[in-house]
Amino acid sequence: PAMVLAAGTVPPLGLVGLTLLGGTLAAGGANAINQYYDRDIDRLMSRTRGRPLPSHRIVPENALTFGLVLGGVAFYLLAVTVNVLSAALALGALLFYVLVYTAWLKRSTPQNIVIGGAAGAVPVLVGWAAVTGRVGAAAWVLFLIVFLWTPPHFWALSLRHEKEYAAAGVPMLPVVRGQAQTVRSILRYSLVLVASTLLLWPVAGMGAVYVAVAMALGAGFVRHAVRLRRNASPALAMGMFRFSISYLALLFAAVAVDRLVRIPIAG
Repeated sequence: PAMVLAAGTVPPLGLVGLTLLGGTLAAGGANAINQYYDRDIDRLMSRTRGRPLPSHRIVPENALTFGLVLGGVAFYLLAVTVNVLSAALALGALLFYVLVYTAWLKRSTPQNIVIGGAAGAVPVLVGWAAVTGRVGAAAWVLFLIVFLWTPPHFWALSLRHEKEYAAAGVPMLPVVRGQAQTVRSILRYSLVLVASTLLLWPVAGMGAVYVAVAMALGAGFVRHAVRLRRNASPALAMGMFRFSISYLALLFAAVAVDRLVRIPIAG
């Protein structure tokens, strides 16, 4: 969707494929290195103990080598077949995720997922740079949307696994500040997130399709956050977590559809 918005139409499919392949390799590299670093705490949580390292299916050093090779191949592929800016952004996201989020923030502050979430927002910049060779204002709005989406998305999951994070010594917000503070923060971020999605209207000249979808999805997101604020049950937390995944996918699908069908907003 970021590439469609940047191009104003469907970009060349070869460019899309190469960008997605390079991004996938970079994300896979970050994931493998993250699992190498976190193998000690992954074995303490039911959500992660089935991963290859805590379950002893892969030698840790091999996982680290695999992750580094994936990252190197991703940079080379993007630099040679797309452009150097997209390659540098993808590599920067990998390094930020591994060095800033995993190695530093995750075990030291409840703001870990807030700051660390920037790594997950970089792919929209990669896609934009792949098409235009630069990063435009609309790309930064897309980045902001993903950045603001990440905390309520992940805090909802952390409410469900609060005891496991506490046992592993990971200072997720529910562990450090409690459930009441967490659900308040989820609601605040949800409201700011929905407002940020509407920024794309004036900045990128979005039309009626995107605005309508953004408002409808935003209402659903806030509704989940309000329900969770009233009752921080594991079931409602997982309900919001699952909805947040669909929310982001549908919102970005609306970005692409809006740019392709171009229905202006009356007045």
